Amino acid sequence: MTRPARRALPALLATLLVAPALAACGSDDEPAPTTDRAGARTPLPATDDKLRDLLPADVRERGTLELGALWETPPVIGVTASDTSTPVGIAPDLATAIGGLLGLEVSWQNLQWPAQLPGVQSGSVDALFGQVTATAEREQAVVDLVPFLESTFSVLLTADAAEGVTGLADLCGTTLAVPVGSVQGAALAELNEDECAGDAVEIAEYQGATLAISAVKAGSADGWIDNTVSTLEAAEADSSLANVELAPSDLAPSINAIAVSKESPELTEALVGALRRLAEEGTYGEVLAAHGFEAAAIGADALRANPITGTAVGATARR
Repeated sequence: MTRPARRALPALLATLLVAPALAACGSDDEPAPTTDRAGARTPLPATDDKLRDLLPADVRERGTLELGALWETPPVIGVTASDTSTPVGIAPDLATAIGGLLGLEVSWQNLQWPAQLPGVQSGSVDALFGQVTATAEREQAVVDLVPFLESTFSVLLTADAAEGVTGLADLCGTTLAVPVGSVQGAALAELNEDECAGDAVEIAEYQGATLAISAVKAGSADGWIDNTVSTLEAAEADSSLANVELAPSDLAPSINAIAVSKESPELTEALVGALRRLAEEGTYGEVLAAHGFEAAAIGADALRANPITGTAVGATARR
């Protein structure tokens, strides 16, 4: 992914500040990655009564949209050095605008990855908005998915180690960090059966980016595989690191999606409608552009639930 040049939001957007209600929970031994940018200043849109009427009654009556994510993958979602209790980034900015359309305040929980899907399925949060990658299996059996960002994958390496690396096959025999239970890990397992047979990659699973990136810098892992949106941000923030973008033949581009329980199809429909309206009116593109990733935007006509399989909202695939 070629990173587009950062540009400022128009003056109107830059001067309007929204302040969603934010609630943090959980903590990590290591501080989450930070950013100096407080995020896009998006205007709070007027409530759309038709979209609001789509919401489940309990969410509408509560007046709050409870979201979960791991606040470690800026610019999608992270924290600032001056305030580690409030998430900022693409997902929080979009969530604020979505909340405005739905007449809801937004509250966030900081959730480690292994707890995220169980959390939304149990109802401890209404939706996940950050790290969930759309896959056929998840759409058909686990959650309904609303896409909000598309990105290639990259390997984050030390600057010295990145020299000469053009793809995963150049990393046979190394130790590569991946998120727990991720598509990246599955891709490396396939690589070990093919190009790296006899000189396998050691797959090291991490719950989040903070410890994985620390491991790369310390030398206990050779690289960290994540979507390019996040690895470019990390390389830009630390000159000792370098980003190597992977070709689709190595690892197919990922779709980051909002994940909603299949027990809450009304919420999924409301989120799809709100995000599509933001895209049609330009706010969606403005948010991504403000963070330097307009190229990661998904077209309004492709903003639909379960984009990989087209599984009906609330339905599971027959086996």
